[in-house]
Amino acid sequence: MYQQPSASEQHSEAATDDLDSRNRATTPPGTQGQVTSSALLDGDSPRQDRTAPRHGLSSLDLIRQRLARVMMPEILEGPEDRWLQHYTSNCVGEQALEQVILALLKKGLVFNHEGTLRWKDFPDKPSLLREQKLNKSTEKTDGSAPIDTAVQRKTERKIFRPLGTIIDAIAAVPLPNLSPSCKYEEEPYSTDSEVSGSQHRIDGFLRLNKSTSPPGPKGSRTPTSDIAVNFEFKCSDAPQEIIDGHVQNRSKALYSAFHNLHSDCQRKHTYSITIEDNHVCLWYFSLQDVRAVVHALSALIFSTVEDLGYDANIKRISEWDEEVKQVQLRYVYRLGDRFFKTVKCRDEYDDLYISGRATRVWEVIEVTSFDNTVPLPNTQRMILRDVWLEHDGNTEREIQEKIFQRCDELGRNFPSENDERLHDVDDATRTLLHQRLKDGSYKELFLTIKADYRGAMSKPRAEGFTPKPDIFAEPVYINQEAKRHGSDTQRASSSRSHTLAGTDLLMPFQQQAGAPREYKPKQRNFVVYEEVCSALHELDDMHDVIQALLDAVLALQILFLISWIHRDVSSGNILSFKGRGKLCDLEYAKEFDLSVGGRSSDPKTGTPIFMAVELQYNAAIYGDAGFSEDMQDNETRESPLHPSPTVRHNFQHDLESIFWILAWLVFTHIPGQICANVTAELFHSKRPGFLPTRWKVLIHHYVCAEWLQTLRADLPPVLAKGLLTMRNILYQRYLKRGRSIGDTSTYSPIYDKFRKVLRTIATSVPRGRVRLVRPAPPQVGVKSGYLPRTDELFKKMDEPEDNTVAPHKAANSKRARGTSNAGEVDAESRPEKRLARG
Repeated sequence: MYQQPSASEQHSEAATDDLDSRNRATTPPGTQGQVTSSALLDGDSPRQDRTAPRHGLSSLDLIRQRLARVMMPEILEGPEDRWLQHYTSNCVGEQALEQVILALLKKGLVFNHEGTLRWKDFPDKPSLLREQKLNKSTEKTDGSAPIDTAVQRKTERKIFRPLGTIIDAIAAVPLPNLSPSCKYEEEPYSTDSEVSGSQHRIDGFLRLNKSTSPPGPKGSRTPTSDIAVNFEFKCSDAPQEIIDGHVQNRSKALYSAFHNLHSDCQRKHTYSITIEDNHVCLWYFSLQDVRAVVHALSALIFSTVEDLGYDANIKRISEWDEEVKQVQLRYVYRLGDRFFKTVKCRDEYDDLYISGRATRVWEVIEVTSFDNTVPLPNTQRMILRDVWLEHDGNTEREIQEKIFQRCDELGRNFPSENDERLHDVDDATRTLLHQRLKDGSYKELFLTIKADYRGAMSKPRAEGFTPKPDIFAEPVYINQEAKRHGSDTQRASSSRSHTLAGTDLLMPFQQQAGAPREYKPKQRNFVVYEEVCSALHELDDMHDVIQALLDAVLALQILFLISWIHRDVSSGNILSFKGRGKLCDLEYAKEFDLSVGGRSSDPKTGTPIFMAVELQYNAAIYGDAGFSEDMQDNETRESPLHPSPTVRHNFQHDLESIFWILAWLVFTHIPGQICANVTAELFHSKRPGFLPTRWKVLIHHYVCAEWLQTLRADLPPVLAKGLLTMRNILYQRYLKRGRSIGDTSTYSPIYDKFRKVLRTIATSVPRGRVRLVRPAPPQVGVKSGYLPRTDELFKKMDEPEDNTVAPHKAANSKRARGTSNAGEVDAESRPEKRLARG
């Protein structure tokens, strides 16, 4: 079972892998057994293209490999009974299970062999049956030609076809107070998705009896939104096929689960089952244990739709769009007693990752209910943010209320001019701050929250479940079988393949060392904002960007006055609304405790290309000048080790993000630039030289100046001068502060200095003077311009990587203006938000 934001847990003899739970929604009623198709999606609805070029990869296999590599630390393994109890509805008790077993015995699908249940249509090792069938195929061709891969796959599906009969028989058993919510279908490669390029090829699936998709034309493929459980089969006993095939099998199952969670907002978790010869992985139990398999299948078949991972607070609907003259897919969110219908997708997560915040941003309009989706009278469009947060953390509204309460208190008791927080602040700024806090107009610098709701929560880590980082490597049961046949582990490995030891075949992905995963459960949060704004990277004029940054600096200074830090300043968290800036996304904001020392174990958060370099490097810029110059004082054996806690996030780090945001926009969003090398070095976070380069830019005046000389020659010089001055301010303040990070007087002058620079730029760069390349609109569904078919998709995969100037979307259209190679910023430079662990 794959969840979105908590642990990813796989059961060791029974089958599932609960990756962090991301929630999505309930199912609107449909006709049982109806033929359905994915609804058309336009800019009003979600999905992005999941093609390989989108992620800088050359094939779908590489996408799966990258996803598997990223998710390895998330996988947990545990006992079958606890998996069933914790990660399924556990609706089938022992008495009901006995009824199911008895029904299968009566139908002859299982039989009792010396006290042990056996399958009638499955041999002990299906791979033996596969070899027999393939040998017959070879005999027909006189063995002169190799067996086609398609023939091998077809043979595998034929061997596992009886599984459908077994599942149908289980679903037909009349159990008290239970009814099946899904049925098995084996129609390989017959699924359809709203996301082009998904390549959602699976061997079989459990499909909801009541569809969540609107009816489609006759012969349409099964929409992936109706697939509750994915099945992947692999049947081989050859050593190399066991390793390569089974790794691929699990990677395909993981990718299918990822696709289900990403493409449908209704999903809060999903399940996959892989069968590898005689081993069922939900994620592991032996196929020979008939009772365990029947119990797991029954638990899934008789689960409710919500238990299968569909969020009851979201409903998929389709409606006729008069403007485009076709049916469009929408989502209706329920926040308590209020309902909001999606109108347009503004942003969504685009990372190959299952465990995370999974943020989606929609333009919405308020409606009456799930069933009555006509907009309420006089209602205006608003913004809805759908995000997964730590279940025990505060929501954005709760944090904002705390901040506003502190601001109101400060407005009633404004500090005197000799207060350290107002050190070196001029009279005009003090008056401005006092007035804003006194009359409450400081709230204009933040978003207005109209509604919020705590939704579904992912399951916590079950007792007995432990990390399984090698799940995509060597199948565990290879060595287990060797032991059963009287071989030791080393002999088993070497006897099966002379290339196994010391190669990448057993471990195609290497787990990176890092902080241990805590596997905390997360909770889905919906927040509705009154203002429909534009992020900085969506603006097309530099003057508007500078104005928004000015207001953001003022908002950060107000947070500084109440001793709060934002901790996640990025281009997407500074918004423009009617020409003014707003600071948003306060989920990571927290109070800065002045009594704490300079280091903290608190994980660092933010967008890598906008984060302060101290946080990324886990090292202070000011250096350490406290060592003695006297030889007698320097005893190497007593030298302290490098401190393990990470550098503490402080007020200046938020301001440094303002510098990096402006630099990123100047280098990547102004057309006609010839600075591709600079862009690659500074804003490709996965490049080896990314951190050293940014460190040098910040601590060396001449390095920054050289980079700025690569900007377009006809740009207003004030842009380069402003960035260089901001760098100088930051560096000098880091040096002057030294270890005294609790000295508030060292931070207060920076805000005024930054605003002075930004005001100078705004004056010299009026609206219309420097135009920016606007990002391509969010890409949409198969029926709205995506490449839906396999041959077209792989043709696109073979082409050069798509260029993009947008941080959050892939651009597959021509540049808006000019011939800027600013677009050569690839996926590496997009500001993907992650938890940056120190």
